[in-house]
Amino acid sequence: MYLYHIVFEQDDDRYEDPQIALNKGLSKNTAARFYSNGGRLFPELTTLTRPSNAEQWIDFSMAFGADFDPISKHYLKFPMVTKKVLVFNREISSDLFAYVEDEYMKGETGEEGYFTKGLPSKEDLMKQYWESMMVADEYLKRKPYKHPEILVFETIEKHFLEYI
Repeated sequence: MYLYHIVFEQDDDRYEDPQIALNKGLSKNTAARFYSNGGRLFPELTTLTRPSNAEQWIDFSMAFGADFDPISKHYLKFPMVTKKVLVFNREISSDLFAYVEDEYMKGETGEEGYFTKGLPSKEDLMKQYWESMMVADEYLKRKPYKHPEILVFETIEKHFLEYI
């Protein structure tokens, strides 16, 4: 099984030179800043709601995103050579991000709750986020949600990477 990581066109402001990953390996530092990562939005809350049985290697500040299928014409392809790939429900990440947008809106206009009206609290959403966590193989067997957020928690060594 392969995973895919987007590479943007050079004229896109999100462009990251794929040669860097091909030379150093794919990690948070060499990855495109395109993927969502709900666990990184509110670090204190992520730690507070972290399940006691969560593996110690789960560090959202070090994770980078991937896809099960290529979503662009340029991408880095790599085999799933690590078990440190987890899948979360991206819709929950989107709801969590609404709280980030509300903070920005509050600072700009003073208006509160524009994006988060009707949403559960940040704490409840973070608990749901953790509850949505599963290993990639389990997700692929069941596909319990439509929009997966795939996070890799380990550097993919350069010899596994293929630029397409």
